[in-house]
Amino acid sequence: MHKFIAQMIGRNEAQRYLRDVLEHLTPQVDEIVFTDDASQDATPDLFAEFGAHVYRNPSPLFSVHEGRLRQSAWENLALHARTGDWILSIDCDEKLYATDPDQPLSSLLQTTQYHALEVMFYHMWNPEHYRADKGWAPSPQPRIFRYADHTVFADSALACGSGPEYVRLMELTGKVRRGTGLVMQHLGYMREEDRLAKHELYMRIDGGKYHVLDHIQSIADPHPTLVKWQPLRSVR
Repeated sequence: MHKFIAQMIGRNEAQRYLRDVLEHLTPQVDEIVFTDDASQDATPDLFAEFGAHVYRNPSPLFSVHEGRLRQSAWENLALHARTGDWILSIDCDEKLYATDPDQPLSSLLQTTQYHALEVMFYHMWNPEHYRADKGWAPSPQPRIFRYADHTVFADSALACGSGPEYVRLMELTGKVRRGTGLVMQHLGYMREEDRLAKHELYMRIDGGKYHVLDHIQSIADPHPTLVKWQPLRSVR
């Protein structure tokens, strides 16, 4: 029997959305493997409270080289995952939902024709609305995929993607199942202070080197196009 494992990376998330995310996530998956990027708060303790496998970096890696952080986290995941297991790549401010009650996640994970599942990704801009303009409009991402040994992540200091390189190949070879009805809600931009902090961070460590500069600057747009979020059921 293959497992469904959430892989997570984070730093200093305890005072944001983490408890809500873990309460939502824990019933959905068999295990959680978390790599803590040298948090200075109770983030690793909160993961341990929810029964996650917790690994701690001695010093922060994300601001140095995101690709190395994700590679290190994958090595931690490899201690628990086996070939054929399904991996959910999810952050500490993201929640997974389903739009089709007749197609439960369990049935999607029984597929043999595909090795990755498409998830529609929504950036919440406040608790009731998501952003729908520019590069923030809902978009498909292969966030659920089969585990494979000896994989690598893009050797990029930033913007290396949430999945390993072989998932990108799946997209090119038609191994990603589209139209799954799965939705991922990103909470990280809901508060104005968080948006401003993200804008400052990406301007400082990126400045257009890895992301399109206009996209980074658009975080601070004063009048974005917003659409009301329709409540969805949790995935089981």
